Amino acid sequence: MAFFAAVTLLFVAAVYVCGAGETASAEENLITVEMTFGDNRSFYEDIPLEAPDFTVTSEFHDRRINAPYAEKIRCVEENLSRGSSPKAALLYCFPLLEQKVDEIIKSVNCLPVDATITFKPYARPMFYITREHIGYSVNEQRLYYDIYNALRKSPSARVKVSADELKPSVTAEELKTYTALRASFTTDYSHSNENRKHNIRLALSKINGKTLKKGEEFSFNKTVGKRSAANGFQEAKIILEGEYVEGVGGGVCQASTTVYNCALLADMKITSVRNHSLAPSYIAPSFDAMVNSGSSDMKFVNESDGPVFIRAYGDDTTAHVEIYGLKMPYKIVKESKVVSRSAVPEDKFFTDTENKYVSEEMLSGETKRVSYGAAGLSSEGYLSYYRNGVLIERKLIRKDVYRSVQGLVAVKP
Repeated sequence: MAFFAAVTLLFVAAVYVCGAGETASAEENLITVEMTFGDNRSFYEDIPLEAPDFTVTSEFHDRRINAPYAEKIRCVEENLSRGSSPKAALLYCFPLLEQKVDEIIKSVNCLPVDATITFKPYARPMFYITREHIGYSVNEQRLYYDIYNALRKSPSARVKVSADELKPSVTAEELKTYTALRASFTTDYSHSNENRKHNIRLALSKINGKTLKKGEEFSFNKTVGKRSAANGFQEAKIILEGEYVEGVGGGVCQASTTVYNCALLADMKITSVRNHSLAPSYIAPSFDAMVNSGSSDMKFVNESDGPVFIRAYGDDTTAHVEIYGLKMPYKIVKESKVVSRSAVPEDKFFTDTENKYVSEEMLSGETKRVSYGAAGLSSEGYLSYYRNGVLIERKLIRKDVYRSVQGLVAVKP
């Protein structure tokens, strides 16, 4: 059809060139096709064409391009009977129809749009969900066949374009099911100093808003980052080689422990956890999660059938962690069991030459308790699963050993 590039469109006021040299009224032979899909519209008018030379005029005659309505329809039917596709048969006689068909197809065709979910833990509501949109795909050959059938009935054809619906893969209703509270957990730090509270709140703030896709692993260290002054952490008590000493980031283990316990209750798969050398006071034995910036991390994998969302924050007294996702099929209950316990060791007395703990008013030789001793112990952690109040499983998840620790007593020099 390359010869049409040189063809000049021409409106003819009174007559059309007919296939057999006949003439007919323009009104009698006016052919139009209106194609609609919702608010989308494309209008075709069969304008007569003027041939630039005798060769093209002969082809126009053979293809009934400027023939009357009835003759053009017969030509289309002849091509169909010879095995031509609806598109090829129509364009043989209506070469300019393709532009308008392409126009309506382009305006209708669109890919489906999935619903989306945005988690904003500080906002209310916390979840913002956009609705999905259906996509459409027009079957080109079916449209040409519908145009042909409409033209058989009338030269003023009206065609409602049919399109296949393309379903989105994610719907808003599906995303709503991922917003159930699976578990929550809190620990208390009301008796901590301000530096320790700051470190816990800072670590939790770095976790707040975290989303885990199905099968994705959470790493406390990667999420929180290095416990350093450059990363905003301050000095507070940490456990080092079985003793409490000052260190940057002290208290962060309480944040990891709070997240760990919430992950257990939310039925996440724990892939890495270690206990402290000394049993911490803020959690039952076998449910702590010791972390450091080097060798020890707390990790878990989201093995639920959808994403999970973590809300984590600290107020003046309490660390809070919540995990949202698909509704839990059962309730999980934690159980800490102390298997054995040693005696509490005798206190350790030391001369407070720096007057760090003793006061000027105290007499030489007077004492002040810095910390209490604690027994060493071995413990086990269990999880029990309940459905409709009925125990369906109880399993041992870990065994731990904690050292004993001496109480510290400062002596006035």
